[in-house]
Amino acid sequence: MTIVKSMKKIVIYVASRCLCKILEALAFILFILFNRPKRSAIPPIVDRNLVTPAVKLSQQMRDGQLTSEQVVQSFIKRIKSVNPIINAVVFDRFEKALDEAREIDRRIAAARAGNGDTSILKMPLVGVPVSVKETIAIEGHPYTGGLKARKLTRAAKNADAVDLLQKNGLIPIALTNIPELAMWWDSNNPVYGATNNPYDLSRIPGGSSGGEAALLASAGSVVGIGSDIAGSIRIPANFCGVFGHKPTPKIVSTEGMFPYCNGEREMLLGLGPMTRYACDLVPMLKVLAGPKVDQLKLDEPVDMSSLKLYYIEDLNDPLASRCNTDIIKGMHSAITYLVDKFKISAEKVYFDEFKFGFLLWSAEADKEPNLPKMAQEFKGGPGNGELSPCVELFKKMFCVSDHTFNSIVAVALEGFSPRYGSRANKMLSEKAAQLRKKFNDIVGDNGILLIPTHPEPAPPHETTAAKVFNVTYTSATTVLQAPITQVPLGLSNEGLPYGVQVFAKPLNDRLTLAVAKELEQFTGGWSAPCRIDL
Repeated sequence: MTIVKSMKKIVIYVASRCLCKILEALAFILFILFNRPKRSAIPPIVDRNLVTPAVKLSQQMRDGQLTSEQVVQSFIKRIKSVNPIINAVVFDRFEKALDEAREIDRRIAAARAGNGDTSILKMPLVGVPVSVKETIAIEGHPYTGGLKARKLTRAAKNADAVDLLQKNGLIPIALTNIPELAMWWDSNNPVYGATNNPYDLSRIPGGSSGGEAALLASAGSVVGIGSDIAGSIRIPANFCGVFGHKPTPKIVSTEGMFPYCNGEREMLLGLGPMTRYACDLVPMLKVLAGPKVDQLKLDEPVDMSSLKLYYIEDLNDPLASRCNTDIIKGMHSAITYLVDKFKISAEKVYFDEFKFGFLLWSAEADKEPNLPKMAQEFKGGPGNGELSPCVELFKKMFCVSDHTFNSIVAVALEGFSPRYGSRANKMLSEKAAQLRKKFNDIVGDNGILLIPTHPEPAPPHETTAAKVFNVTYTSATTVLQAPITQVPLGLSNEGLPYGVQVFAKPLNDRLTLAVAKELEQFTGGWSAPCRIDL
C-alpha cells in the first residue's frame, strides 16, 4: 500500500510538472503572437520633489521651506506626463487636491505664526499627495472594480482608510487601475484598459494594485494604498520595484473596499501602504491602522542582532515555474548582508504544505457557506446571472464579450476549486492550520522568514493565464495570516525589478518593516525606470 501511494504521488508530481512546462510553452507562444513593442520611454525626472520621500516633503512643508500646493502641482505635472504611456491613473481629482493643499498650507502658516491649531505641525505626512486604488471608495468618485456592470457606479461615502488619510492631512490625488473585479495578477479591464510596466511597456505591472505600483515607480506618486488577498500589493510592488506592506489581518479596516469581504476571508485580506521609499512605510501604516495602531508597537525599537533569520528558495509547487536564478542570487546577497552586518545566522527551511500551492489558498478563501460565486460577482453580484466561461469564450472570438480573457480563466479555475463542505476543502484547511502553527513556532517572537515574491520578473502582456500558478508564491503564503513586506532587491539581467517577501509572526509588523529599511540601505531600493536630470 505504501509503495502504491508513493507511486501515485510520483505520477501526480510528474504530471503536474509536465502541465507546468506545457503552460510555460504556451506563454512563450502567446508572447510571440501578441508581444507589444516598447513604446516611447518614460520621460526623465526633472523635479526634485518627485524623488523626495513623503516624510521629508511633509517636514519641509511644516518648516516653511515648501508648500503642499507646490508638491501637489509637481505630481500633477508628472502624472500628466507619464499616464499617457503607462495608463495607471483612471480618474484624477487634481482641482480638489489643489484646493485641499491650499487649505493645508493656510493651516500650517497659521500654526507656525501661533494663530492656529499647532497639532498640524505634528502630523508626519500632512500635505503629501496620495494615490488610491480604484476599489477603495472615495465619495462621489468612480467605484467600478473594472466591471462594465458597474461602469457608472460612484462611491456613496469614503472607505475608512480614506477617512484616516484625510484626517491625517494626506491629499488623495488620483484613482489607479486594477484588473476586472480586482481578481487577477495583471491590471487590465474593459472599463479602463491595460496598465503598462514602466520598466518595459510590453510587460505587465502586476495586479490587482498594478496602477498603484506603476504610478509609484514612474514617480507619479510617492505613497499610495492598495489591497491584498492573494498578492495584490506584493506582486505589483515586486514587478515595479517598490515597497508594499500587507499588515497583520484586521488591523487596518477594509470597510469601503470592493469586492466586499467579511467573515473568514477577512483573515486573508489586507489593506496597506505602497511606497517608493522604505522610510514612508511605518508612517503610512500608523495612519491606516488608526485606533488599532498601538497593537503593533511600531515605535518599539527592533534589535536586529537578536533576529532569527529563515529563508525558502522555492515553494516546490509542481504547477509553478522554478525560481529565476537572478532572484535566488539577489535573495542570498540580501541574506549575506544581514548575517554579516548583525552577526546573526540564517537557516534554510521547508514547509511541505506549500506544495499544495494555489489550492491551499482556494480552500481558505471558501471556508463559509453561501459565499457568492466569482461567476456571479463578475455579473454584478447575486441575482444578475453568472458568467459562463464557454459562452464568454465564444463571444470573445467575435469581440463582443464584456469581460477580459483573464476573467474568463479565473471563473473557469473556480470550478476546480475545493468548495466549502467538500472533503478536499476540509483537508486543505487542516493543512493550512498546520502550516500556520509550524510557521509561528519556527519564527517565534523575534524571527523573520524570507521568500521570493514571484519566481520570475514581470511577464509580457497576454501571457498571465498560462502562468497563473506562479501566484502560489503570494497566494499560498497568504494563508499564514502574517504581516508581509515586499522589498525590492534590484534589477534582473533584463533590467526588470524583482524582490523578496519578509514575513513575521502576527502583530510583529515592525520586524518586517525594520528589515525593509535595512535592505534598502544595501540595495538602494527603488531604481528609476528613466533618467533623473536634476
